[in-house]
Amino acid sequence: MIRAPFKLIFITVLFVLSAGHKASGQATAVLFRYLPEGASLSSSVITDNVEEGPFLDPVEFAARNPGGWGMTAPSTAEFESVQSTIRSQETESFSQPLGPQFSMEIWFRGQDSGQTSSLLSNRVDSSGGFTIGLSNDVPYFEFAIQDSTYRLNAEHPVATEINVWVAATIKYWQGTLTLRLFVDGVSQSEHAVDLSIPSPYAFSHPIMIGSSAAGDPSDPSLTGTFTGHVFAASVKAYETPEEYVTSGIPHDGSPYFGLPSYHDYDLDNQRLPADLRIQSSPVEIKDRFFLPYANDLYIPQGTASRVETSDSEDIPYVYVSYYHRTRQGTIRLQHSIVAEINAQTGMVRRAFRLMGQLSHSHAGGVAYSHGALYISSESILERYPLPDWDPSNPQKYVDLQADSDGTIQTPSKASFVSAFRDTLWVGDYRTSSDVAPYLFAHALDEQGRPDPTPSYRFPLPRRIQGVDLIEGPRGTVVVLSRNRTSTTAELLRYRREDLSPSVLVDPDSVIIMPHGIEDLSFLPDGSLWTNSESGTDYYQRKSSGAWASFYPFVYSIPASAVLGSPMPTSREHGPFIPDLEADVFPNPFNNTLRISLNEQFSESVSVYIFDALGRRIATLAQNVPSNGSLELQWDATRIPAGAYFTVIESGHKRIVTSIIRAE
Repeated sequence: MIRAPFKLIFITVLFVLSAGHKASGQATAVLFRYLPEGASLSSSVITDNVEEGPFLDPVEFAARNPGGWGMTAPSTAEFESVQSTIRSQETESFSQPLGPQFSMEIWFRGQDSGQTSSLLSNRVDSSGGFTIGLSNDVPYFEFAIQDSTYRLNAEHPVATEINVWVAATIKYWQGTLTLRLFVDGVSQSEHAVDLSIPSPYAFSHPIMIGSSAAGDPSDPSLTGTFTGHVFAASVKAYETPEEYVTSGIPHDGSPYFGLPSYHDYDLDNQRLPADLRIQSSPVEIKDRFFLPYANDLYIPQGTASRVETSDSEDIPYVYVSYYHRTRQGTIRLQHSIVAEINAQTGMVRRAFRLMGQLSHSHAGGVAYSHGALYISSESILERYPLPDWDPSNPQKYVDLQADSDGTIQTPSKASFVSAFRDTLWVGDYRTSSDVAPYLFAHALDEQGRPDPTPSYRFPLPRRIQGVDLIEGPRGTVVVLSRNRTSTTAELLRYRREDLSPSVLVDPDSVIIMPHGIEDLSFLPDGSLWTNSESGTDYYQRKSSGAWASFYPFVYSIPASAVLGSPMPTSREHGPFIPDLEADVFPNPFNNTLRISLNEQFSESVSVYIFDALGRRIATLAQNVPSNGSLELQWDATRIPAGAYFTVIESGHKRIVTSIIRAE
């Protein structure tokens, strides 16, 4: 291991308290948090023979050493012997009026094999409480209450010198106590038992890290049980959502191993913890991993994918391009990068620093073809040959040199790019105040170098973020992504043969997605990969104008959600009329949705309701004559809460409106 040349630690108290309960110590969010990196972010602790300071894994040296890529090395607390102990300074109890509801997490790296140790606990001797620990390197979780101890064990031991995230949750609801254990975002074990727990439940301090405790709870005697490094630990007074504890972590070398650190707000910034702000997806998710390098101030943009054959095994990889942006909004301080992510595990295998003409660009799109990555930005397409992976000499951080003969100017702004059938499909992101956007097709020669003269040009809708194509059951499918409103995003699906070089056609299907969607990439199995810009540090830290949405993942949706519904036969398409309007209100709505059509609807009208998978679930009007106006309403009392959309058709005109049915 390599230690950074200085060691610095600041520690204070953090309690997020509900109004009116400060005197009693009633907590509503974070009960305890230990961060060796310090200042106002950590609860007050007492340490003994623990070395605190920046930690630099040799694998991370190229990116995180002082003269490297500009990324930050995390800090750790190093436990070296039985004299190495940590406990919280707080010893009073906290009460929960409805019974125990907790989440406990610890991020650590063991040094010795065969460890049996207490990693995070509030138990003194045999008192009630919880323990996250290791038993011969197997993570476990125990909860003692009413003279009984319930224990969950992980499926496998964890290796030494490997970063590990262990989380556990406790939920008591309507007479049932449920315990769950997770390791690196994978559920390990769950146990439910019927109990009658009197209210309120008292949660006791102190909290110990890497230590066992005996004696007086107000001043216990501690013995060190752990050898290795602790990066962080937390105890929260709620059950953390499923989207947080069951999402894969990228192990990108940053704090929390790539989980978002945006819940590390100062005391005077009463923001909700990151896990409570993650929104559920309105569409089925196939795979979901936390975006790497977000803690290093990188903002994701492009998405590409490929399948690599190695030792007769096909392994899918996803590539995400990023640009650097500080919390103050400054850009171009660091090189743009591309992360290579194992699409089965979510772990980063390599990260590439761009060294060509687009070295500090927005890196809006990335595509893979002919053994190279193609970066699109600033009306430029730049080819970067990709070095082969050498398992005998693995290098995580690699500088990529551009192919000077593979760089072209494109008529597009080059906001995004995808590769399909030896062609790069390049498009524009443009708002209503800009000129009309287009999708351009640049053919690739045998060496994978793009032709600067486009083969095709198709009009695009406004605000498109990404594109990809795939051969579907009934021909080539084109899918576009865009953020429709401040909270929702869409996939627009087309038949390739329906695209017109002269007029903008309407999609045959619209799929509602998590907000913040970026570029798109299909794997051969039909799963569609993308990423969410909404989960970035810059947008979540802003004091004003911060995004309410939070979906910090690179993720895929299954082929059935994109290609599963029937593709309609080719039909005549007229020009898209962007100023056609209808009043759809209220939105969100509870039981009844009202639709008011104005005088622009001079032809017969059809009005449909579709769900998030593009399935028609209601027909409100079909070829109904319109005399200039029409009032409709939809009774949704039998429909579950969630995201839907209305489709209104009149002649060649069509309007798609996202709607939300509230609880």
